[in-house]
Amino acid sequence: MTEILLKTCDRDLTNQRIAFQVIAGIVACKMNVRKETVLQSLSTREKIANTALVKGVAIPHIILDRNFSPWLLIFKSNTLISDWNCLDNSKVNKLICLIVPRVVKKSSSGFREIIAIMNKLADDTVITKINEAENAAEIAQILKR
Repeated sequence: MTEILLKTCDRDLTNQRIAFQVIAGIVACKMNVRKETVLQSLSTREKIANTALVKGVAIPHIILDRNFSPWLLIFKSNTLISDWNCLDNSKVNKLICLIVPRVVKKSSSGFREIIAIMNKLADDTVITKINEAENAAEIAQILKR
C-alpha cells in the first residue's frame, strides 16, 4: 500500500459544516486548489445522496478537475457530528474521505488500491474494527490489511 494513499487526522467535529470546512482546508492545501472548490465538491456530492453509511462511518467524496492518484483522508472525531445521521440512525464520527480526479484511470494501481479499501467497508467485521479504533491512524491500519 502506497503511503500517499492515506492521510489521517484526529479532530473533534461537531457538525457537518465544520467537518466539511476542516476537510476542505486539508485537501485544498495538499492539492493546491481553492478551499471553496473543495467545499463545492463536497456539498454537491452530499446533495446527491447522504454519504453516511452505518455505525458512525461516512465516506464523503471530493472530485477535482486535476490529474492525480486518488487518495483517502481519514478522520476520527471524539465527538459525534450532531447533524449527520447514518442509515442506522447513528451519528457520524468517522470519515473516510475519497479524493479523486474527475477522470479516473481505472487501470492505475492507485485506483485499484482505493477500490479495494472501499470494498472493505461492506464487511461488517471491518466496520466493527473501525468502531473500536481509538484514532484515525488505527482506522488506516485496519483498511490497509
